Amino acid sequence: MTFATEEELQWSFELASDAVYFASSDGQTKYYGFGKNAELIGGSFEQVQDWLAKVQQANPQPVFGGFAFDDQEINDSELMNGYFFQPAIVYDVVKQEIIGQNIDLVRQTQPKGAEIVTTEDETDWSARIQAAIDDMQQNSVHEKVVLGRQRQINLSLALNESQLIKSLQKTQPTSYHFVLKHCDELFVSATPERLVKVDGGKVATAAVAGTIKRGENQVNDEALADELWHDQKNRIEHQTVVETIKANLQAANIIDLQMPTAPQILKNPQVQHLYTPITGELPADNNLLGIVKQLHPTPALGGKPRTWALDKIAAIEKYPRGLFSGPIGVITPGADGEFIVGIRAMWYREKMANLFAGAGILADSDAAMEYQETGLKLLPMMNVLKEQILHD
Repeated sequence: MTFATEEELQWSFELASDAVYFASSDGQTKYYGFGKNAELIGGSFEQVQDWLAKVQQANPQPVFGGFAFDDQEINDSELMNGYFFQPAIVYDVVKQEIIGQNIDLVRQTQPKGAEIVTTEDETDWSARIQAAIDDMQQNSVHEKVVLGRQRQINLSLALNESQLIKSLQKTQPTSYHFVLKHCDELFVSATPERLVKVDGGKVATAAVAGTIKRGENQVNDEALADELWHDQKNRIEHQTVVETIKANLQAANIIDLQMPTAPQILKNPQVQHLYTPITGELPADNNLLGIVKQLHPTPALGGKPRTWALDKIAAIEKYPRGLFSGPIGVITPGADGEFIVGIRAMWYREKMANLFAGAGILADSDAAMEYQETGLKLLPMMNVLKEQILHD
């Protein structure tokens, strides 16, 4: 049996009604999945856990999908309100393994790529988030809220999905890649942020919070990194995330927690972040989805205190998030797997793409500067779209 080339796998993604592409930022994991043994639309953590046990007992194969950020529903979508599926066939590109029954991969004529027709931004976003800044200035208990905005893009034609994956790989080489396809909908993420990975009882997560742009050259880039590392607002924002993740892992009885005393710098093509890796040991009475439930949403995606932040998000953001900033990932039959955070992301359907970006808002935040930061965070998906157009 000949293993498919990655280009053949990308063509097959284009043809499939249900498909997934998942790659880790370190290049050690890369999956393509096609077809469908089973699916679950929506569902709580407990419902997904029960469904997962039954599905993987019947077919010991990986399951892919994601949870919506919160309970707000998107009326015209099955995918964005939470979706998990077990592909009929999974190709492990790194291990060169085929899980399930192999399928014939036939090259098809590639459709002409789409062009951007119109772009609509939330130009009133800065004014709306000022209410949250005023709230935090008046009430010190309200420490942080992450507020997002969406950019709506209308395209001239349907996306070329195989080229979309190539564009993702070219323009975002240091990020996670996640493309989930259900019927006529796609969710695409080039996130830098792992929520949690479980591998043989080892637990790994990270705090990613605090952002600055990349420099035009190495000297300027390092100067910006140094500015970020010493910036009080960003350090406070980052430490809030670190402390909350640590407390949530302790509540989940994670053993032997380890983390550095000061943050590192994580560089992506458009921005660089403060980054603190955190590791530990999984206790016998918990599992991957249990840790996901305990961690989500971190203050890097929600805020602190949690209930107040979620109320602010629902009141200030114009549109429900769905999978945007929700936990997305893979669970293997051995109960290992990895969930990432669905940011630097796009939801596509019917020649329309919604892009999402958010920023951590504190009492001393400047609304105009936060708008600029979210603009930088929209660039990964904008560049993916533009790269596709250039190669048609």
